[in-house]
Amino acid sequence: MSYREQYLKKLTTIEGVYDSIKDRDYIFCGSASCEPLTFFNYFHTLHGKRHGITMHFNQLTSNAPMFNEKYRDLYTIESAFFSKNYRRLNEEGMASLMPAHLHTTGRDSIFRLKRTGQPMNIAIFTVSPMDKHGYFSTGSTAGYYREFIEYADRVIVEVNEACPRTFGDTHLHISEVDMIYESEDHKIVYLPRVQPSETDRQIGRAIAEIVNDGDTLQLGIGGIPSACVSELKHKKDLGIHTEMLNDGFVELINAGAVTNRKKNYFPNVIVTSFTQGCKETYDYIDNNPGVLHLSSTFTNSPWVVKRNENFVAINAGLMVDLMGQTASEAIGQLQISGIGGQGDMTVGGKESPGGRSVIALHATRELKRPDGTKERISTIVPTLPTGTPVTLSRNDIDFVCTEYGMAALRGASLKERALSLINIAHPDFRDMLREEAKRWYLI
Repeated sequence: MSYREQYLKKLTTIEGVYDSIKDRDYIFCGSASCEPLTFFNYFHTLHGKRHGITMHFNQLTSNAPMFNEKYRDLYTIESAFFSKNYRRLNEEGMASLMPAHLHTTGRDSIFRLKRTGQPMNIAIFTVSPMDKHGYFSTGSTAGYYREFIEYADRVIVEVNEACPRTFGDTHLHISEVDMIYESEDHKIVYLPRVQPSETDRQIGRAIAEIVNDGDTLQLGIGGIPSACVSELKHKKDLGIHTEMLNDGFVELINAGAVTNRKKNYFPNVIVTSFTQGCKETYDYIDNNPGVLHLSSTFTNSPWVVKRNENFVAINAGLMVDLMGQTASEAIGQLQISGIGGQGDMTVGGKESPGGRSVIALHATRELKRPDGTKERISTIVPTLPTGTPVTLSRNDIDFVCTEYGMAALRGASLKERALSLINIAHPDFRDMLREEAKRWYLI
């Protein structure tokens, strides 16, 4: 049977896909350009027909009709990363975070399913059209898809001509697919460009001072990493090994700052686990052999990251206490995002020969009180608020940067750490921090 004949034999409709879903199924859904938007747009029509479905889904951007608390009997979500939608559903008891480093998320998920006896009934995601060799591409994401493809009972794909075709661990053969349906409107999810604030730019300028020509970079998401880009455009021969390739990296490439020539590990190519960004960024990775999308089990392993000499990991945080403990995913009981690859890249960067890692944050943030009023608080704190998960332990921290400067914490004593962090706190809070540091016997 030819590949085209196999395709037609497996081709169905979205209604056919819904008919295959059973009560209490466990469904893994793709993310980024792999979000199956047609599937999401009509999933709510199963309300009253199915119940108890669990969806494993790291949703970042789309806002399908299904994201509504009135469908609580239909599904709940498990996710390794929270978006704005998930924070709302979490409050309704419909979404729960699965804590895991990105490089272990796939293995940890499957381990738990095996331990509990829960099968992964369906893996579903958007793919590019099949090529003449019978291969689809999972587009901008490799992630831990391969592990789930191999474990799932049924693999279902939404074919979308707008999905970029990429190289690496994103190839999926027709023989591995059980059901195929075609996208309704050929749209994929794009992220709006992040516009850095002046505070972001101040931090970006400070970080740029510790980045040298020829370094290999990882950038997280948000205003601060975006601000770093404009300050790095004058650098030469930068390389990229990152969990996420974003708009900022493509700007650096177009500016000529990135060549990947000085990378000692995977030289001359970009290594990433997924890409997230605007249409221009997806156009850049489409059919581009200079960008490898590899499994996050590989790209984010600290033992792999550290093989990149002069590796620099740049990530955003929410709070840092005077010992260097860092909160980047939640404050107290408020779950904001997830650890993603921050721990992977920070530890790998610290272990890299000549490597560095930076946690960047604004010196203050606004905290919303229960009565709706807002309070300005320091993000450099004596101790993290009760219930706050520690994203990076004090043993893993290297540099911390705010708009007031850079604190070098690697190898520093608790006294040195406290004094350095107080010096980069907002001036309005420094006296309080000094008094608290004394009370905690830190200085």
